[in-house]
Amino acid sequence: MSEPSKNISELLREVDKVVKAGNLDQATKLIENILEINPKNIYARAYSERVSALINEKKEKEGSSASQPSPKQHVQAAPTLPEEKKSEPVPTVLHRKLSDAILEAYKKLLDEVWIDGHITPFEQERINAMQTFFAVSKDEHDYLEQNARMTCYLNAIKNGWNKGLRDFAGLKGQFQLTDDEELILQPKVDRLIKSLNSKGVILALDDDEHFLLLIEMLLKKNGYHSLTTTSGEEALTLLEHFSPDLVLCDIAFGHQNMNGFMFYEKFRSIERFASTPFIFISALNQKELFRTGKKLGVDDYLTKPIDNDLLLAAVEGRLRRVREMQRTIDI
Repeated sequence: MSEPSKNISELLREVDKVVKAGNLDQATKLIENILEINPKNIYARAYSERVSALINEKKEKEGSSASQPSPKQHVQAAPTLPEEKKSEPVPTVLHRKLSDAILEAYKKLLDEVWIDGHITPFEQERINAMQTFFAVSKDEHDYLEQNARMTCYLNAIKNGWNKGLRDFAGLKGQFQLTDDEELILQPKVDRLIKSLNSKGVILALDDDEHFLLLIEMLLKKNGYHSLTTTSGEEALTLLEHFSPDLVLCDIAFGHQNMNGFMFYEKFRSIERFASTPFIFISALNQKELFRTGKKLGVDDYLTKPIDNDLLLAAVEGRLRRVREMQRTIDI
């Protein structure tokens, strides 16, 4: 572990201690120290949200206590009907949607501990501590942990395949998959195996289904495996289980909530896709759009109608460049 990472881990443990001791101001200062070391640390952002919520709860309680009548004041209580029963307070945590920062941090932790299919006692302690600290309900935890197990299972197949393995029967028990989960995952496993036998996996986004079909046929004919979708939201769901080698993305998605630029930013915010080649496709040959894309850091642009040879050359060139860079890193 690098020195900055070690310092952050120690500071996060200290945050846990001071929060349990009720010193929220000290916790805030510690979180600020973490963000100075790494402004993008997702655990720090999640802790910051949770501590802020605890501070607000504390202020509300103090305000509520201050508004209560003093013992000297006589307040007549409203009569209680004998047949009525006082209802128990309903826990709000079960009905609360986790914030994006907390959700991201909790998912990252689960992905880390399930990466090899074995959870150590220390890792289980980390999960329990974070679940308690962020008030993650059992239902929320079970759902997120199931996703983590299934995602790590698929990643284990991919890693094993790249090492020459072809028998993955033992992984079911390793990742504690139920029969139903295995059945749900089978189509994804089949698709993954097909992609591993290809020259590369290409994710294509466009609201024109006919155009997507043409792209899929072209890529398949030339040895690539494609994942196609008509929306950015659906693409993000695909990314939970698949890691494309390159993305082809239309800029405009009709009247949908997420356009190409918005999807690009969300895609790049996912750590494992920080350097994945990304090519914009547009029927709009506008300098404004090209300039915006360049500012964002897009790798390339293609305009419709697409020239097949140009598209294949762009895909092959970008993938070759990434692989050459990877070989350099490995050396």
